[in-house]
Amino acid sequence: MEEARRTEQNREERENQDKLKNITITIIFEGSALNRDEKLAGNILSIKKLRRKDGTYSFISKTAIRHYLFSTLVKNFRWEEANVRVDEEVVQFDITKDDILTSPELDACGYMYTIGNKGSITRKSPIGITKAISLEPYEGDMAFYCNHDLVQRAIKQGEDATPNPFSKEEHVSFYKVSFTIDVERLGKDEWIVNQMPNFNNNELKITLPDGKEKTISNVQQINQNEYKTQNGTIKIEQVGSGKYKIIFELDESKKKERIEQILKAIKNGLHSQSSGEANSIIPLFIIAGAVKIPSPIFHPYIYLAREDGSYIVCGIQDCLNNEWLEKDIVYICSSERLKVQKFQRQVISNWDEFLTKVKVCHK
Repeated sequence: MEEARRTEQNREERENQDKLKNITITIIFEGSALNRDEKLAGNILSIKKLRRKDGTYSFISKTAIRHYLFSTLVKNFRWEEANVRVDEEVVQFDITKDDILTSPELDACGYMYTIGNKGSITRKSPIGITKAISLEPYEGDMAFYCNHDLVQRAIKQGEDATPNPFSKEEHVSFYKVSFTIDVERLGKDEWIVNQMPNFNNNELKITLPDGKEKTISNVQQINQNEYKTQNGTIKIEQVGSGKYKIIFELDESKKKERIEQILKAIKNGLHSQSSGEANSIIPLFIIAGAVKIPSPIFHPYIYLAREDGSYIVCGIQDCLNNEWLEKDIVYICSSERLKVQKFQRQVISNWDEFLTKVKVCHK
């Protein structure tokens, strides 16, 4: 009996070792007014801010970070923007044309498809993103700007023109932001519909609860109620009376490819622009780890402190003591500008080794 129990335990451990790992990453970067807010007094461009007892801190919203991440994936890895539609003045993703198998955006970033007053088909984003909050307080800096160049051009052309002055709140600071990747959710999606999908001539037709029809072409039937598409499989299960569950599952190789591209974008820097100004979300410090649950466990521990006139990253030891960490799968990379406080534990310093450990790629 004891030997059988140990054999089963060893089998489960081997399976766990071969599985993709949930990943969390916390980075620190330097930015400048990356997320504008509403206008103040008509001609002052403000920045998003939060108040704490020790001061006011600027921040970049999760929505903005998501935009910068997706923009980077579009530019570098040719991710395509998912189709959208406008229904009763609501702009939303069009799942009659896209799904997680055809659209990396819907897979990684989630969506909500509303069905009038009948509810919605919702996908929670497998990529969790925190706000990027400044690590230095906002001291009320503001700069004055004016369109002198265009005014001078107009005057030279004989036009009557006067400057249009405006001001901007400005804040240059280090920022901290965290990402998580839920590998159980990424690459898998489920819909509940009211009608059994119809398969004919290599086309699978799904009628959504709002009556709209989704047609998937170039489909091969594997067995009863299971179908193969270009990037994955679609399964159909009856649930309850007159309800059917549509299960989309991405091929494992494609899933790993998408995860690796997301990680590469975060590690090397996101394409970002605000108020016409090119900016950078390029990590000066990174800590990444495999976690048992997809939670940003590093985020609350990491902070900056002054040492010998420069900043140093602190809190690493607290991060490494968290029990949600998978054993020995932590990657840390610092820079000349941001050194790291000493800590007691061996970590990974090679990015490719980290990717191998989390089962995204193999040596």
